[in-house]
Amino acid sequence: MNGSELDSLVDRVFADVDRTIVENDSMYGGNDEHYFSVARDALRAVLSALQNLGKPDPARVLDFGCGYGRVLRTFRAAFPKAELIACDLDPAAVQRCVDAYDAQPLAAAIDVDEIEQVRDIDLIWSGSVLTHLDAPQWVPLLRYVGRALAPGGVAVLTTHGRRVAWRMENGEQFNYSYGLTDAAANRVLATYQASGFGYADYPGQDGYGISLSSPGWAIQKALETPGLRLAGYHEAAWDVHQDVMVLVKDANAVLKVQR
Repeated sequence: MNGSELDSLVDRVFADVDRTIVENDSMYGGNDEHYFSVARDALRAVLSALQNLGKPDPARVLDFGCGYGRVLRTFRAAFPKAELIACDLDPAAVQRCVDAYDAQPLAAAIDVDEIEQVRDIDLIWSGSVLTHLDAPQWVPLLRYVGRALAPGGVAVLTTHGRRVAWRMENGEQFNYSYGLTDAAANRVLATYQASGFGYADYPGQDGYGISLSSPGWAIQKALETPGLRLAGYHEAAWDVHQDVMVLVKDANAVLKVQR
């Protein structure tokens, strides 16, 4: 499928997307156009991955970090017969997805190993989750993804790559603070530049903050996960901001359950 065909497909699907925004949606900053353009970018990334991999009609879809359904609503329009599963730390956000988009609830936890393990998932979308986790937390999340996917299943995950590093470097000029103190942001940049990965907690929060990961670092970490292979990596493809990494569960791999 070429770019114009993909855009036409996205247009057709997006015409059926619910445009309701609830008052307490933390992803809504008052700009309807931007809110829905971010949802559209996610839909485009997912449809592109599925079409390229010959998996256009997923039966079970997990939105891991669903919020109030900014992206999940596009999956209801794109895959009307699919079972949608909504997972988030905010119970009210999950309930909104259950009520509005007929999703099945899945309670999240800071410790990924405490989340109920779902399986036989054809598509996983995880937007801006790895972007908030330190390196040791990537391992259990990626292993959860590997266990959850059906053979041949597709995961589309976003990361903070070189675009975000540039924004953070120029934060003072462009007001890109990412919620970190100046000292914390400088530490993140310094470790990222030295090793390909940097992280700092948000002020007053333990284990939740901002990460930077180079494409090479992120890909290597994903490929260390049993059963997963890389199917694509697209820099700044989500909202001209976050990188998009596409992973597939190798249908021939024997994935050991690791907890």
